[in-house]
Amino acid sequence: MDVSHVTRLIAAAALCVAANLAQGAVARAETTGVTPLAQISAADEGRRVTVQGTVVGDDNFSAGFRLHINDSTAQVTLLVWMEDWDHVRDNYHINVGAVVSATGTVDVYNGRIEVVPQNGTDVQVVKWARRNWRRYDLGAITGNDHNAVVWVEGKVMDIQPFSRGTTLLVADGTGAQRVTLFDVVARRIPQQEKLWIGQSVSIVGRVRAKRRVGVEIVVALPHDVFVKDKTRLASFVME
Repeated sequence: MDVSHVTRLIAAAALCVAANLAQGAVARAETTGVTPLAQISAADEGRRVTVQGTVVGDDNFSAGFRLHINDSTAQVTLLVWMEDWDHVRDNYHINVGAVVSATGTVDVYNGRIEVVPQNGTDVQVVKWARRNWRRYDLGAITGNDHNAVVWVEGKVMDIQPFSRGTTLLVADGTGAQRVTLFDVVARRIPQQEKLWIGQSVSIVGRVRAKRRVGVEIVVALPHDVFVKDKTRLASFVME
């Protein structure tokens, strides 16, 4: 057998392997049934899809939580109602950087594409988030940090309810800042019954600078508030 014939055989084998790999990739995609986000449009409203992507942003509203996910083709909002959030397995691992998969119905709200799961079991955490937040001294946070995600630690110096949630005053050795917990978050904080004045906490939130209220840190998800110890100086119950 001459060298050229051997070369042709090797090339044919390589093409066969490549074809098999390609077919396998297609088969896996068909098996998982994941729809690339770029293929979802307003015309798909009402359609049921399965999506997967990395959480690149998160926030909450009065009735639930919004996870903004990206799969490298596009970005959509995964909207999870608060009752369903409670049934998402391992929801404490969801944050910016986590990879999530969900099956839900396509909706369009204010021109924005949303995927809305029917219940919490339709959302799975594929990969945990690595919480490499930058830690800030409370006294160093100013209006110039507007929209920055910050990690702070300190003691709760005051707790004040308001119509839509609860405000904490958290202080460390450098200063103090107001932390806003909307009800959808406040009612789901782990160990919320141990959240007392004098309690040490660790908090991740987004800085908001508003002309009327000044600087505040707004918490997006319940597990962004961590109660560090069991000090109990004054009681507080979220009614």
